[in-house]
Amino acid sequence: MEVGLEGSLRAGRLETVLLAWISIGLFVQLAGLLFNNDGSRYATQVYLLLFLPALLLLLKERLALSFWRQWPAYCFLALSVWVLLVAGLHEGSDRSFGYWLKVVLFLAIYLFAVAKMVERPRRFGWILLAAALVAAVFAWLTLYYQFGVLERSLDYAVVRRERLRELGWNGFADLDHPIIAGLYYGVFAVVLTWFFVQGRMTLVRTSVLAVAVLGLLLYVLLTFSRGAWFALVGGVLVLLLLFHNRKSYSLLGIASVLLLIAVYLFWPEIQNERRVGVNGRDQIWLHWLNLLPGFWMSGAGAGAELSFTLKRGGDVTHAHSLYLQLWYEYGIVGIGLFLSLLASLLWKGWVCRADPVARLGLALLAFAMVAMVSDVYAIFHRPSPYWVVLWLPVAILLGVKAPARDQKHFARSVG
Repeated sequence: MEVGLEGSLRAGRLETVLLAWISIGLFVQLAGLLFNNDGSRYATQVYLLLFLPALLLLLKERLALSFWRQWPAYCFLALSVWVLLVAGLHEGSDRSFGYWLKVVLFLAIYLFAVAKMVERPRRFGWILLAAALVAAVFAWLTLYYQFGVLERSLDYAVVRRERLRELGWNGFADLDHPIIAGLYYGVFAVVLTWFFVQGRMTLVRTSVLAVAVLGLLLYVLLTFSRGAWFALVGGVLVLLLLFHNRKSYSLLGIASVLLLIAVYLFWPEIQNERRVGVNGRDQIWLHWLNLLPGFWMSGAGAGAELSFTLKRGGDVTHAHSLYLQLWYEYGIVGIGLFLSLLASLLWKGWVCRADPVARLGLALLAFAMVAMVSDVYAIFHRPSPYWVVLWLPVAILLGVKAPARDQKHFARSVG
């Protein structure tokens, strides 16, 4: 009896250590893109601080089979198997089969790790809050450094041409492209809005969140990534409608008034954005449509590039729509499995909507689904900002659990 008790205590202590280790790793994975100025250093930190302890915990739980017994997980596993089949058998696939196997395994470990944190809402909330506040600090630092220290012009033509994507100092917070930067910071704007509408607020807390969100919104605005703008509007709107409390209604009202004022003040700039249109995406999508008969069934291969030269000049290597790019690479089966994954996650989130974390997951998934219409070029690759955009909400919704009274109903509904 004593031996068994001692073993249980040791196992409990090991789990506590691993969960603390994973907590640090998840924070680094979410915010480390900002305070690391070297991609290989960031990758090493994520591998050692997140993937390693998560793998150990997964092995300790004997692969956590109960976690994978849900329809969204089945869809993810089926999609992963299809990706590996295409990677291994399709002659058009880029990179080796081993590369794609590692990517799929890393994703599975990541989903498990985040889901384990979701089971501990208080701890998960602190991780999200810390990462979001770090993002807000870097957003304000970027605005100060770019427009205060470097004295960049705030003239519309200048900021439209030189869109924000980096801090501009020693390689920190360099996200390579304005679209990526806009989507990445936009995720944290949704997260901080969630903290406001679901938590108890004091004047100090409200003030801190307001300043933080303002910095994030200004940064996203100055990326001039319209995909990020629409994704942010969609994500926040879903979030506020899911909570439907006094704070959410107040935010909806304030946002509507501010939007009308902005339209009035910046009408010429809005007209210019309308003239810019989809910025060549119509040409890319038409090219994709012309190629469709050749790849619609089996795809062009995992990681295959969709090469196209725009009429105005400039080459592109992807479809500028995640949905179209996935279909191009993995065929009708691949895009079908991906859409099934999204549908199953939306249904699970709706069933679990009484849980505030599930509402956050739904809002972030809505953000990602809008973003993927015109942006996001790949989701099966090593850790990147797109993991924060898509795989974080996927993991959140995999981790939430329906209330006991709804569990049987959910099982029947998706079974």
